[in-house]
Amino acid sequence: TMLEKELAQATAMAEKANKKVEQLRKKLVAESEKSHARIKRELSAARKKHSAANERLKKARGTLRKKASPTNQQKVESLKSQVQELGEALAKISKAAYEAADRYISVKTDALLEARKANAAEKAAKLVEQAAAKARKKKAPAKKKAAAKKKAPAKKKAAVKKKAAVKKKAPARRKAAAKKKAPARKKAAGK
Repeated sequence: TMLEKELAQATAMAEKANKKVEQLRKKLVAESEKSHARIKRELSAARKKHSAANERLKKARGTLRKKASPTNQQKVESLKSQVQELGEALAKISKAAYEAADRYISVKTDALLEARKANAAEKAAKLVEQAAAKARKKKAPAKKKAAAKKKAPAKKKAAVKKKAAVKKKAPARRKAAAKKKAPARKKAAGK
């Protein structure tokens, strides 16, 4: 029918849109992974440079104490400023790495949640399709079952009437038996 055709077209369009969204999401996750990895490499390189510069500065200070000269003093000052600059750069890179990791985690989490939602939606759609298929199968033999149902209740009603009649007779017998016993006792008491 026309409704089924429109439903099929809408389903196809939704599937295309979902595929496009999934592609974009994968691309975003990949890009955030790459930027996170790049910043981590930069951070480790900056840490190495900073620790190496710190070691050179310590050695230069040691030689300055032993041999105080204007050239040694100048070297120590330049190493000191270099270590400071590297420390500041290290702080900036650490902050960028933290932000990249935060972005990566949020993007990855969103992607996982959306994947789970998509799986759940697919399962639900399959269940709905299965239920619809079962409903179609039940419509054809429904007439046969309806005829069988009409015959069965008629038998049950007859059985119920018989049981009710039996119940009515049983209490009557009890009352009659009770009346017979009561006069017999009075006669016995009178003799």
